[in-house]
Amino acid sequence: MSSVRRRWKFLRNPRSTDFDLGSDRRIVQTRGRRLRFVIMIASCLVSAALVHGLGPPFGFRLGQRPHREIRLNVDQISRRNALRSNAQRQIREDAVAPRMLHNPAPIEDRIKSIEDLGTAAGRANRVDELPASIAQAWGMISPELFEDLREANDVPERREQFSRELREAFSPVLKEGILSPTPLPRIDQNATQFAIRLEGQDDSRSRLVTRDHVSPERLGRPDSDFGKHFVSSFRPPELGRRLFELIDDKLAASPTLTYDERETTVARERARSEVPDIFDQFKRGDLLVEQGQPIDAETLDLLRLEHDRSAALFTQRDVALRWVASVGLCAALYGLLSIYLIRNEPRLAADTAKIVLLCSLINIGLAAMRVLSVQSWDAEALPVAVGGMVVTIAFGMDVAILFTLGLSLLTCLTLGVGIDELIVLAGGTTAGIVTLGDVRSRTKLIKVGLTIGLAYFLMTWSAGLWQRDPAELILSISLWRMVWGLMAGFFLGGILPFLESYLGLVTGISLLELGDVRHPLLQELVRRAPGTYNHSVTVGALAESAAEQIGANALLVRVGAYFHDIGKMIKPEYFVENQVRGQTSRHAGLNPSMSTMIIIGHVKDGYELGLKYNLPEPIMELIQQHHGTSLVEYFYREATKREASSADPVGIHESAFRYPGPAPQSREAAILMICDAVESASRTLSEPTPSRMEALVEELVAKRLDDGQFDECGLTLKELAQIKKSLTKSLIGLYHARIKYPETRTA
Repeated sequence: MSSVRRRWKFLRNPRSTDFDLGSDRRIVQTRGRRLRFVIMIASCLVSAALVHGLGPPFGFRLGQRPHREIRLNVDQISRRNALRSNAQRQIREDAVAPRMLHNPAPIEDRIKSIEDLGTAAGRANRVDELPASIAQAWGMISPELFEDLREANDVPERREQFSRELREAFSPVLKEGILSPTPLPRIDQNATQFAIRLEGQDDSRSRLVTRDHVSPERLGRPDSDFGKHFVSSFRPPELGRRLFELIDDKLAASPTLTYDERETTVARERARSEVPDIFDQFKRGDLLVEQGQPIDAETLDLLRLEHDRSAALFTQRDVALRWVASVGLCAALYGLLSIYLIRNEPRLAADTAKIVLLCSLINIGLAAMRVLSVQSWDAEALPVAVGGMVVTIAFGMDVAILFTLGLSLLTCLTLGVGIDELIVLAGGTTAGIVTLGDVRSRTKLIKVGLTIGLAYFLMTWSAGLWQRDPAELILSISLWRMVWGLMAGFFLGGILPFLESYLGLVTGISLLELGDVRHPLLQELVRRAPGTYNHSVTVGALAESAAEQIGANALLVRVGAYFHDIGKMIKPEYFVENQVRGQTSRHAGLNPSMSTMIIIGHVKDGYELGLKYNLPEPIMELIQQHHGTSLVEYFYREATKREASSADPVGIHESAFRYPGPAPQSREAAILMICDAVESASRTLSEPTPSRMEALVEELVAKRLDDGQFDECGLTLKELAQIKKSLTKSLIGLYHARIKYPETRTA
């Protein structure tokens, strides 16, 4: 049972806002039908847009086994070969030499130190006459080297020649540098060449130098290029040979090259970016997937490329035709839904607010499915399950099953999947719908969610085995769907209070809260009209039992009975159940017409109190309809008697003594009408025997049946018989005979 909040004033039906059945009612109803028609058309177009999306659906998924071989259906597509592209980029990156910064200052210092040694040797006569600082810096100097140095530096001309030869000897390392013994980063430890530049120069000035030319271990060997060049730079070469022996073990102590990590990284990234992507070419007719072969990630990307290429080739005519097809399919579904509602749910079909809610749920479900289907989690089952349960709570099981079937079909059209997906979504959700029933606790929704999840699990396995899908794929999909089914229960349990508050949904939970005796309106009724309150509680018990017999909403009719006579608290003394025994009736001095207005007025007063206290629409309908258009017989007969004995009769119109209605529009309202009349009349029986109570029930039901009060509520004669039997049984239990206890005698 449900309703939409009454604050949607522009969508409300005339009977829910007033008791006026004037001549403009037909115009208002016609406008309402037109509005609902426009709403359905607009909703249909929105659904068509969601189904159409941005193009044809992509109907493949990872691990799926196609039942036929799939070949390329477009002229040509190019797929980026990530493996080959990355391999080429890695090759290019590995070819980039590490960047080294060269600072020749240590070599210059070494040259200056040798020049100082030569100058000192030119001035000394023996080795032991060399300054202590020089001897300490160079260690043991052989007499032969000393004589060669003294001869090469004895006069200024030779000293200048020695300096030129020394600088020429060191020119290779001045230009290329000496590698530090500090280990390079692991990736560059085995580099065979380096890009070397002076500090402060741009990377474009770098020179490629092999490791042999800068390695101190290699430079210190006499047979190295540097060693040969060093020796040959001096005249005589013997001087060069002896000087090389002096410095060969000291080269490692004069490193000039520093690793430039930032420039190395930039150069390698630049090298990677310069390598273009490598594409594999596929032509029309090329085999993409063999029959029965599972689709892997690489093949799925290829199929998606073909899908995107095919969609890009759509002409405006193709797009227009697809739009027409989407609108046509949605229109057919909406048409079937409309026909069903008009024929089987006329009250729902005539309620604009509920039509808006139903259409909104369809499109919200489609939109949520669109968003969730982007991921490979099979989450499209979640909006179908949640939507089905919400519609069950709002409009009942029959409408919910039709809604689920339609939403599942639109989901399959949107995703481009087969009938197996339709069966799983519709069948699994329906399993939860038929077990939902009356929601009187939050745990009920979780149990229903688990039922949907298990149904999804079993049906997914059945469909997967039928399609001969791999077991690992079936297991993955079935587990995901079971999770989403269970999550639907948790999700709806979390948002249900908001749906009850903002959409006006009435569930068993909200009815139980409403029927609490601590409700302020019931407390006010107890205080101002205690007799009416007791009458209402008794009617609630009778009505609940009768409703259970015919499968009506027993909780709704019981709670509705508590509030059906709240209007009597406005003038409680005018109603017999609130009068003290022996007290003169307030109606004794009133005209029957005035008394009738007071009696009838309690319905309107009750409706206004319900609006003030924000009672849900189903309770408001019971307040409004529990007397229908029945006749206030007692005062009508009194008025008729007075008219017959009057000397100046003015005429009595029966319509003036009837309630404004409308007649009961639901089985619950009809049950409440019967129980209200039976409970009141049963109190007048002087001897409430079973036969008299059965006759009373028969008489009251027959009178209202003949009066046409049950013409619009959908009650059958079989159900009326069950109601009468239940009421008779309940009244017998209510008025059972008691044993008279003996009086206690005192001594």
